[in-house]
Amino acid sequence: MPKIKIVTDSTAFLEEEVLERYGIEVVPLYVNFADETIKDGSIDNATYFHKLMHSAEVPTTSQPSAGDFARVFERLINSGHEVVAILISSGISGTVESARAAAKMIAPARISVVDSLSTAGGLALLVLAAARAAQEGKDREEIRALLADLKGRLKVFFVPASLKFLKKGGRIGGAQALLGTLLQIKPLLYFSGGKIEVFDRVRTMKKALARLVNELPATSEGLELFLMNAESGANIQRLKELILQRLPGLPIKTYEISPVIATHVGPVAGLAFIRQTQNTVPGV
Repeated sequence: MPKIKIVTDSTAFLEEEVLERYGIEVVPLYVNFADETIKDGSIDNATYFHKLMHSAEVPTTSQPSAGDFARVFERLINSGHEVVAILISSGISGTVESARAAAKMIAPARISVVDSLSTAGGLALLVLAAARAAQEGKDREEIRALLADLKGRLKVFFVPASLKFLKKGGRIGGAQALLGTLLQIKPLLYFSGGKIEVFDRVRTMKKALARLVNELPATSEGLELFLMNAESGANIQRLKELILQRLPGLPIKTYEISPVIATHVGPVAGLAFIRQTQNTVPGV
């Protein structure tokens, strides 16, 4: 049986040690400033945020080309592998389209391209689940079935400090309706059907974080959770405290958002979580 290789894009933003442990391949997206183009993840977040906040204009981002994916797919297929590529939501990026075009060129019968309908911590959770399954010897169809199940139970919520970045980046989706009341509310946003939509509206960040935590399950059994952070240290700490009050002892990993995603959301605090099935044991 061919060994399954997991491919993802840079918005999953997994740590290098995790990528190496599972042999996960990453195809980067790009951030385009007026004076340079940066591969997502090629510089540290503190440096990137300094550049972002001091840029005269919000930079654009771009998806990998079909050629970017084709080079990775061809190398893996020629090495005797099959591929499951799990990627940023098609509702906010054309990355899935590029990957599908590449798979069609290289070996459509041996490459599965999965639309995560999410990104950042949500995408990372799916990629990790698939990587564990591949390491256990599951075949491509078994991994696809697992991902279909997990996607239905994945939850991704976040609270941006401002909608300015989402507005300028054009990824605001149903949150467009909030633009007239930016000064009066803190929006709680989420992924629904692969797009960013409004989940709730509250008056303060404190209430927004508490509302977010209320969406967690009543028990921590089988629960895997990432705190999603971009320049929101105090809010992340408060969020962690609230989670542990609700679910004492739950392992919590703070997850940094990649530069491409940070470009569109700006400073943000959020949660990505999923309750695993009996066949998918949590753990990074």
